[in-house]
Amino acid sequence: MGDIDKTISRIINAIDWRKIKGYHKKLGILWEFNEDKQIIRRVPTIKELQDEFRSIVTHMNEQNINYISYGNWVVFWDRDSGSIGDIRVIFRLVDFHFEENRNSRESLEEALRKAVEKEDYEYAAILRDTMRKKQNEE
Repeated sequence: MGDIDKTISRIINAIDWRKIKGYHKKLGILWEFNEDKQIIRRVPTIKELQDEFRSIVTHMNEQNINYISYGNWVVFWDRDSGSIGDIRVIFRLVDFHFEENRNSRESLEEALRKAVEKEDYEYAAILRDTMRKKQNEE
């Protein structure tokens, strides 16, 4: 298993999939499945949700994409060559953040600088709030 596969597995393990599935149930987010030549609409299983997320992040890695919005997922991936970098995952009202180096305030500051340069103020605000939260935890 390569570094990226290990990282994707770590991210998947960090996400509260019961909460994600719960949002599907609560909000009526159903997927369509073709079973026995019929279209069945149902809440996806946790494994199906994980497989969807894994394919999104794998696609981002293969195409060297830093941002993607797909279905209910929004993923920001801030990375430099030779490093996995920081990945922020948003599912509608739920926000998960994976950092390669959890103690790296410098990485957050750098990501904030890049977000402002790109005029991505929504992400910049999220980073600012994360930095404040980290500072309060210290």
